[in-house]
Amino acid sequence: MNLNETTAVVDIPSVDINDYILAKSPEPDKYIQDSPYQVLFQNNSDFIISRKKGRVEKELVILVSENLFYFKENDNVEKVTFELLKIFLKDLRRSHISLEQVLWLPSLNRDNINHLINIITNPTFLAMARENVLTKNSYEHWCCEYWEKNAQLFKETHIVTKDMNSYNYRNCFDATYEIENQFGCDEALYFVEMLKKSNFEHFTCDYVRYTYSSDENKLKGFFQLLNEPYNLELRRLIDYTFIDSYTQGITRISADFWQAYEKYLQMQIQVFGEIRNKYPRYLMLSRDIATSNIGLLKHKMSNEDFAELTAEVHSLAYGDKKYSIITPATTQQIVEEGFTLNHCIGSHAKQIATGDMHILFLRNSKAKDEPLVTLQFSNERITMAEGLNRRALTPDERSFLEKWGKEKDIQISA
Repeated sequence: MNLNETTAVVDIPSVDINDYILAKSPEPDKYIQDSPYQVLFQNNSDFIISRKKGRVEKELVILVSENLFYFKENDNVEKVTFELLKIFLKDLRRSHISLEQVLWLPSLNRDNINHLINIITNPTFLAMARENVLTKNSYEHWCCEYWEKNAQLFKETHIVTKDMNSYNYRNCFDATYEIENQFGCDEALYFVEMLKKSNFEHFTCDYVRYTYSSDENKLKGFFQLLNEPYNLELRRLIDYTFIDSYTQGITRISADFWQAYEKYLQMQIQVFGEIRNKYPRYLMLSRDIATSNIGLLKHKMSNEDFAELTAEVHSLAYGDKKYSIITPATTQQIVEEGFTLNHCIGSHAKQIATGDMHILFLRNSKAKDEPLVTLQFSNERITMAEGLNRRALTPDERSFLEKWGKEKDIQISA
């Protein structure tokens, strides 16, 4: 641009941004405030709403606590009906009347007239509303059956489970009442008490992962462990489910929990012919370790073949008054060792089956049949020594092992 040139000055009109903001729909609370409706009274179970149009004022009175439901206009009283409610609420349009204190009806609008009528005409729902247990979850006909059977048990269960989703809510009730049916009310209340202490937000007895399981499966996870062939004790199972499992880092009781539990018990029966540890300290880890150890059974061989495979380590047997080194006679003994001490021998199944690695047992000389420490032996070296739950050697055990290593010319690297 030539410096001698001039530029035209354009006037920019002033603009008020408010002229460009589209009108918004009135907020519900503001709309209600400007509407002919006013909440005169409300508490947990009761409410009174007035509607004033000109000089005419009509009141809707819903007193669940007194079993009174009527419209009042001056001295005229009318029974609450669907048609009269529809007329009374005609000015609500798309909004609602907030009743935040009323547990069984948090808001009133034209779409939930049927809900209101259903409750005030159903004696069971009314009783539940008076006891403050009628909520979104408990507004179901199956709840009526449980309430009528044992109202106190219903109240205790509802207090603990009211914040759960509807599926888990029902599953807890089904479990509670089944315990009552099989074992009595005291045991059912104990179940609820422990559920409350656990603070689990997700609990199901279901054995299957998908949500809408059949009636056959919905309680299978919990109750099948009380029966053959597992025969767990009810209160101990309840404690393990709600208290012990939480200390293990389990934050939800779901189908995965029940499947892991049953599988762990089944594998013990497979290995030992009985259940030796009904309540594992670390369920998920124990299940995984047991699954790995079961892998050794795939490589199971005859006692003669195993003895031939391990002939080179038979000479390593040794003992004094306190400890002994024992060589296993079968792969079954190795599997049992892994199960009992809860460590993962099975991860070396292929090496053991081919003879590339050998397993030795360190036992107390006065209790040679009881697993104490498992040793891995390879290339004239002890590469691993683990006790229960993978604990390390004690000073006495290490001292004995080093003495044995010197005598057998074996290096201790564990």
